[in-house]
Amino acid sequence: MTERIVPTVAMDNVPVSGLPELQAHLQQLATDPALPFDVKLLDDVQLQLTEDNIPPLLPTLLPPLTQILKSTTQDPSPVLSLTIKLLSPLSFTRTLAIADPPSLLTALRSTLPGANLLALAVIHKAVKAPSDAAILSTLPEVVKELVRCWLESPDVGVGEGAAKVLGDLLETDCEVMNGQGVNGVGNVSDVNGTEVVRRRLPGHARLWRLILLSRPGLSLIQSRCTPEEATGRPFRSMRAVTISQGRLLRMMPRLAALNVRAVNQRAFPDLFPLSVAAAQIAGCGLLQWAALGMVDKSDVLMHLSLVDFFEALISIMRVSGRSPEQDHTVKSLLNAAVPDDAELETAVRTLPDRTVEEEAEALRKYIAEMLV
Repeated sequence: MTERIVPTVAMDNVPVSGLPELQAHLQQLATDPALPFDVKLLDDVQLQLTEDNIPPLLPTLLPPLTQILKSTTQDPSPVLSLTIKLLSPLSFTRTLAIADPPSLLTALRSTLPGANLLALAVIHKAVKAPSDAAILSTLPEVVKELVRCWLESPDVGVGEGAAKVLGDLLETDCEVMNGQGVNGVGNVSDVNGTEVVRRRLPGHARLWRLILLSRPGLSLIQSRCTPEEATGRPFRSMRAVTISQGRLLRMMPRLAALNVRAVNQRAFPDLFPLSVAAAQIAGCGLLQWAALGMVDKSDVLMHLSLVDFFEALISIMRVSGRSPEQDHTVKSLLNAAVPDDAELETAVRTLPDRTVEEEAEALRKYIAEMLV
């Protein structure tokens, strides 16, 4: 039996199959947001898209897709996926010409997850280069809404997406190089579920100064993670506050690995109230407050989140280009937290038993050093 030979055809030279049907479907969806998505049609067209055939399609497809994402109450994934694919060849600055800052603000403030996710996809393009992150820093209202979206969104997918966008942006923008590998590139990409530094070029730190080194930026974070009775702000439920606290705890180990001095900085101690003993041992920056003063440990779920935070911090800081300042930070946090928390101490000491065998001994040695 002879083997059948299928000739290859360059997709760039053939029309996109199903395009007229897609255009008609998008028009229907824009008119009737409740109409079910034709997922197969959306996927079939997306699979045919290339960097060469996308540009002429943008004026036709992006406007209705954007309108649909801002109005649909369905799971936006199929439409969002196609929209992101269409935007993929465009630089951050070119994308801003299509989705300008007022449009991004409207999308971030929307109650619809699809609109939020579209804005996040556009903003995420700024992670490509430090210069793009610097451009984003000139849009402080957009950055503020990104932080608010990360901490406040009731939608899990939006919260996780905003956390990834914000973490990636701060990684790109970070001016500190921790000596991981060549040009700051680490050989470990994920530790305990959290990404470790992979930067190749130092950033300009403009987003860091906007979000984590200024009173307005830190006040925004602190206020969303503090119960209402302590702030006098308009009411947010305790559940909403604990969601914000959990998101901050999951972000902090990554930020500490990137620039521990920034999250240690003590310029605004009034924002981060701690007991006198804890402040004397560990200091009073954002990191210390999140680890030692933010969480009500009588809340079982939040206490578990706090334990997870310490485990992630220990695992990541061990491999993120250790420095005396990093070691001092981890040691002081543990020295302040462990004496009053037997459950945390047990979790920390048994962490090597729950990690991969080839890492266990090195982790056990590191923990012993930190608990001295």
